[in-house]
Amino acid sequence: MRRLLPTLFLLLTCFGALAQGGPSAATPNLAGKVELVEGDVTVYDKAKKPRRVAVGDKVHEGEGIVTGQDGELHLAMEDGGFIAVRPNTKMGITAYRAEGDEQDKSFFSLLQGTFRSVTGWIGKFNPRSYQVRTPTATIGVRGTDHEPLVIAEGSREGEPGSYDKVNVGATTLKTQHGSVEVRPNQAGFAPLRGRPQPRVLAQVPAFFRATRHEPVIAARHEAVSRAIDQRRDERKKFIKEQKSQLDRQKAERQQALQERRKEQELQRQRQGEERRKQGEAQREQRRQEQMHQREEREKRQAEGKERRPRFEERQEKGRQERPPRSQERDQGPGQGQGHGPRGGGRGRD
Repeated sequence: MRRLLPTLFLLLTCFGALAQGGPSAATPNLAGKVELVEGDVTVYDKAKKPRRVAVGDKVHEGEGIVTGQDGELHLAMEDGGFIAVRPNTKMGITAYRAEGDEQDKSFFSLLQGTFRSVTGWIGKFNPRSYQVRTPTATIGVRGTDHEPLVIAEGSREGEPGSYDKVNVGATTLKTQHGSVEVRPNQAGFAPLRGRPQPRVLAQVPAFFRATRHEPVIAARHEAVSRAIDQRRDERKKFIKEQKSQLDRQKAERQQALQERRKEQELQRQRQGEERRKQGEAQREQRRQEQMHQREEREKRQAEGKERRPRFEERQEKGRQERPPRSQERDQGPGQGQGHGPRGGGRGRD
């Protein structure tokens, strides 16, 4: 089994890309919840990480399921349907959405083994959006309870290929070479080898064996049929309420964002007003300083004007009190001091 796991997930990835028409969503949708788990059952997430599951655990789109010889897993699907994964099975939930509208889808891949599917509202209201892909065929439904089965190359159970047994409703087994409708208590077959068209077998093969939980599984069809409309309406209501809540939260976030932006704008305006006032105060201070400097200059200039006449007056007075320079030269040394000629009397003697 472990040697086949890489092949399993490679095929599951391919089936998923085909079913969804592109890469899977970042957040996988809830597909179903575990109702029963027995024996060897492993669930692999999108990252191929294995885990054991218990009753009540959730299984999402994009995950793979592998059961051993004694393994069995029952899932209550989100669209009100039911799936029982039988022993020795390798399957995957490639795409799943159950919100009660025309966008719902339910795509499965089956590599080996078998499971029984009682379809929910997707099979009833969106039958074209329900498919089971196998290595050789695609199985579509029309409001049904059916059991797809794949026998791998080298198995001793029967001829390799894809089978589908219908309990209630009808299915279509389709390949590139044709298609066939399978009705209640019939089994269709699409072989692995060659290029023949799918066909309805003369009788249901013996390898479609019931498990010990078969009575419980068979009773699920009636329960699903009775509750399917109510489940869909409840899901629509739930999705609507959830959307309304998300819209309210979005509106609250937008309002909070607007209020925050308004507060930020008011804060910017206050800061701008403060800067404007500071600028005006600084300009007024500079203006006052300039006025003071101008007054000081004018005061000094006025004082200078007052001092200049007195200075000029002193200069003029000083000029008037001094004798002319020519008179000072004419007097010569000693003149004007009351002395006669030196040595005059000595000569006369």
